[in-house]
Amino acid sequence: MWPLLLLWDMGLSGIIIEVIVGLIGLDFLFRVWRRKVYYVKVHDFSKGHSWCSISDTDQAVHCSVCEHVLLGGGLRCDSCGVCADETCMHKADKRLKCKQVSVDSISMKHQWVKGNLSPESICRVCDEECGTERHLSDFRCCWCQWTVHEKCLPNLADLCNLGIYRNFIIPPNCITLRRSSRGRLRSQCLVASIKEPQWGPQWKPLIVIGNGKSGSNEACHLLSSARKVLNAVQAIDLSDQEPKIALQLCALLKETQCRLLIAGGDGTIAWVLNAVQNLHVKHLPETAVLPLGTGNDLSRALGWGPHVEGAVDFHGILKKIEASSSALLDRWLADIRPSRHLGIRFPGRSVRFNNYFSVGVDARVALNFHLTRQSPMYLFSHRLFNKLIYFTYGTKDVVEQSCEGLENQIELFIDNKPIELPCVQALVFLNVDSWGAGIKPWNMGQEGVFMPKCLYGDGIMEVIGVSSSFHIAQMQVGLSEPLRIDRGKHFRLRIFGKQPVQADGEPWEQGPSEIIIENCGQVPVLTVEPNCSPQ
Repeated sequence: MWPLLLLWDMGLSGIIIEVIVGLIGLDFLFRVWRRKVYYVKVHDFSKGHSWCSISDTDQAVHCSVCEHVLLGGGLRCDSCGVCADETCMHKADKRLKCKQVSVDSISMKHQWVKGNLSPESICRVCDEECGTERHLSDFRCCWCQWTVHEKCLPNLADLCNLGIYRNFIIPPNCITLRRSSRGRLRSQCLVASIKEPQWGPQWKPLIVIGNGKSGSNEACHLLSSARKVLNAVQAIDLSDQEPKIALQLCALLKETQCRLLIAGGDGTIAWVLNAVQNLHVKHLPETAVLPLGTGNDLSRALGWGPHVEGAVDFHGILKKIEASSSALLDRWLADIRPSRHLGIRFPGRSVRFNNYFSVGVDARVALNFHLTRQSPMYLFSHRLFNKLIYFTYGTKDVVEQSCEGLENQIELFIDNKPIELPCVQALVFLNVDSWGAGIKPWNMGQEGVFMPKCLYGDGIMEVIGVSSSFHIAQMQVGLSEPLRIDRGKHFRLRIFGKQPVQADGEPWEQGPSEIIIENCGQVPVLTVEPNCSPQ
């Protein structure tokens, strides 16, 4: 204490003590912030259904309240399947109980919803077709998806086993909710805890993640289908909750390995996998992919296909997840260290990726597309429209040659060995064997020649060069091969001027800097055979 007393005598103690106390307080607040607990938000089904418009069926749909045919549309609860017209919607909220995400019960019982059965529904009791009458008839359990005639219903036991997809479902009697007050007028339902059912190691609940407001409505349809089959808490909309919040379900299930289904493009997948790597759990979740983006290179590499054809078949996706195999996917860290400018070194940044990292012309095209997508004039989002924009910018760069002479503006070291670069307009670091929306560049044209394959779990990346945008177009139709540079585990890239770069399709303009690329771990993924991609 005597140094502080001495400073007090010198008239400086007041300021110094305030600074010390302030720093201690800031350190305490930072630690509290780092330990902040996030809770998954869920719809409060006790206050009503989760309504969406009926637009995906050609069969007659009856109102669950007045039982009249819904002419010119109507509304359906995407969780329990109750249907209503606009005049009966509030009555349905009050009279018809929705599929609850949490129940205070030891055993699970069927929750029957009357009528509007899917075509070719079969009665669980008599094995005859049901739901064929031209009025609201027969029943479906919104948990196990069993269907039954009204006359056969008394012959069924009350207990529900959650059906054929029980190993994907978090039972509602295992979930505890809590309410969080936000102001005087609004409160939220949050998932406080999850008790693991004693069903053995085959129980691996599925968490479905997608952005319901991005691009077309494919992700929205998927989330709606997931709420119908699974517990609604397992369908997470990224437009409402970030991945780090969505993955708290995995943290609550301490001893169980979950499965993820990420609906989106390579950028969305990388965003979620970053959050997966930040999890502190015994078993990281296994990730499956539903390709909804433009390139979808990771989906191609894992066997999930280039894109989804037609309407999303959620039942078919669940069957393919059941038949999938587990593997490990390398993730890489690009540590970007800007060069000094006028004696000042600007802050660096770190970027994690799992598909590829590139500098040059392909990143220029991706950056131009990214800026177009952020424009207020970008009103129509569709996969074909996005590919047309990419083609336009690629053709434009064939004429402009904006990255000509890139080999003179960068230096590359692989495993601490300097690399002499040929004439290139792009340099690409590959972790998966798919790039540029389906090109497999590393082994292209090497049939019958022994050459190491580009594998996503071997801790090695392959480096290729591209001579122009036209060279990329030639590779896409199989008329040319890439410039194979080398492969390795540690990379150092020096950039002397401002250059476009990208990581997994997320581009930016990078000034003079040194970029160190190293492996930063692995995450579990689910793979399927190439002939089993989801439709």
